[in-house]
Amino acid sequence: MADAYDARPAYPPALIDALSELTATRGGRVGDLGAGIGHVALPLAERGFEVLAIEPAQAMLDRLRAEARKRRLPIRAIHATAEALPLDDASLDLAVVADALHFLDAELIAHEIARVLAPKGALAVVTCELGKTPFMQSLIEVIEEAVPRRPRNLDHNIVQISAITGVRFARTRQFCDETPVDGRTLERILRSISFIGPAMNPARFVAFRARVHALPGRPAWARVFTLRAGRRSR
Repeated sequence: MADAYDARPAYPPALIDALSELTATRGGRVGDLGAGIGHVALPLAERGFEVLAIEPAQAMLDRLRAEARKRRLPIRAIHATAEALPLDDASLDLAVVADALHFLDAELIAHEIARVLAPKGALAVVTCELGKTPFMQSLIEVIEEAVPRRPRNLDHNIVQISAITGVRFARTRQFCDETPVDGRTLERILRSISFIGPAMNPARFVAFRARVHALPGRPAWARVFTLRAGRRSR
């Protein structure tokens, strides 16, 4: 999906601000676990943090590295899984899992985060849902009819991560965005969603795409991000 991920809009600046506020110092060390092409890693590095981007998909990591070089950002891009982090104990001031938890083994990453997080370190888990604008509601109806497989509920995973890491998610915040897009960009965004693009054979996607392009109104991609964050208590 790496060739479609760059169609996704950037994360809301207010969400990046909230992540930045979780570190004690501007130059703190941040681990972005499941970094993708850098939607979190790149803006945090631009704000002066030492960012370690962990990503198991080589194509994603290559794009992240290329963009970091283009922006002259000293991101350390590491080809590894979040379940087996090649990081020293107590080495992160902030660990971030942004829109990646559904790909991960919650128990394994929790033990790894517990190991690499500094004694007073913070943990942020960001989940993402489709927005509830009129256009997105129509799009969701098409998706639900075309895709029988749905994303799993992550509440249990989040509780498990909190229990194992000793981080109590004392604060939950939501951030919304809405970005006008053309038809081609909308199609590329849909191709980047694991339970849509990769889950459909070419014929199914052609039929799905036709229904999407027939929707009334100007396309605008809308999302709701939920940030759960807390600091280590033990």
